[in-house]
Amino acid sequence: MTAIFSIILVFAVMLTGIRLKLGLGLSILTGSLVLALLFGLSPLAWLGAIPDALLTEETFVLCAIIAVILAFSALYSASGQSERFMRAIRAQIRSRSLLLVFFPALIGLLPMPGGAIFSAPMVEKAASELAIPQRDQALINYWFRHIWELAWPLYPGLILASSLAHIPVTGIVALLWAGPLVAIALGWLLILRPALKNAPRLPAIAAKSRCAQDWLGGLPLFTAIAGSIGGEWLCAVLWPGRPMEYGVIAALILASGVSLFMAQAKWTAVLREAGKDNTLALLAVVGAIFIFKEILDQGHVVDVLAQTLGGGSAIYVMAIVLPFLVGFVAGLTIAFVGATFPLLFGLAHSSGQPHLIPVILSLGMYSGYAGIMSSPMHICYLMTCNYFHQDPGKLLPRILVPGLLLIPAGVAVTFLMVPR
Repeated sequence: MTAIFSIILVFAVMLTGIRLKLGLGLSILTGSLVLALLFGLSPLAWLGAIPDALLTEETFVLCAIIAVILAFSALYSASGQSERFMRAIRAQIRSRSLLLVFFPALIGLLPMPGGAIFSAPMVEKAASELAIPQRDQALINYWFRHIWELAWPLYPGLILASSLAHIPVTGIVALLWAGPLVAIALGWLLILRPALKNAPRLPAIAAKSRCAQDWLGGLPLFTAIAGSIGGEWLCAVLWPGRPMEYGVIAALILASGVSLFMAQAKWTAVLREAGKDNTLALLAVVGAIFIFKEILDQGHVVDVLAQTLGGGSAIYVMAIVLPFLVGFVAGLTIAFVGATFPLLFGLAHSSGQPHLIPVILSLGMYSGYAGIMSSPMHICYLMTCNYFHQDPGKLLPRILVPGLLLIPAGVAVTFLMVPR
């Protein structure tokens, strides 16, 4: 169990750094150094891993997406369009629950890392009428941004899992369609309902305050969503072999242009206000995460964990534990899918049990999803905590309960619904 204790120690170091206000990026970077030393890499090897981690197309794409997300979010907010669209939605909604979860769930259809920062201002605005504490706003924004993660066919992790398992994406969705329902149920029970316990009822909106023009405020947002879906499809068709996220980047740039165009004569003021966001600090966090992920690879951390947990007859246990641990450590869906699924599927074939691959895939997706939702390394978690001024270490226990409950829920759903 030495490997598991080492992982626990690494996280303790990172959380201590955050509590001591060393900064997220520096705390994660320190954790990567400790991880390297614990898994047999020298300080020089750790230094050599930094360019290996940062000078990759994957890192470039993620940083580009984060940058355009922040730019679009800032433009959309500074131009007043998000407020107008929020006003239009508010005029139609009397349910407190629906008002709070509508925007993070809508943004969740955008298959982009860091998208929680996009919906955060909308959740904050919706919560202003309900006197909900910022810690609860952060939890609502983070959780409901990710409810589609298991079954929305545009997510890269789902596409990678489909490729590794040799199962069509539609087949993966057929296996995991209950995932969003499980996530919504846990989020409502453990996050949303407690937050609304003492909240007042929503007042009715006077007819005179309703304006058809407010709906135009949603145009940049729907440009981003529709453009991302269309852009990913075009990339897959016209540019096979390249990351489909380039389509998302193009869609967000287009949506930013639409937002600026709608601002008309107020361009200068909007750009000045949008420029206040601290994008470089968040990109530094992204870089630190990728360095951490590179140390995971070079230190063969997943292989060591697999040896610790055993194999053969323990395939079900491995399908639950390994994706969870890697998801928890890396905070990325691509990380747990890419690092553990080849190992798990190979084990199924070598043990003469390829028919178990759908079950292994389902268990792995649910447990890996639990890992990333519980992870203090998840970029959306870090960005949400930053936006709502919450200490990631103090907020983590609140997200661990629904996050960890995804595992038994996923096990139950898998063995009830997936044929073996």
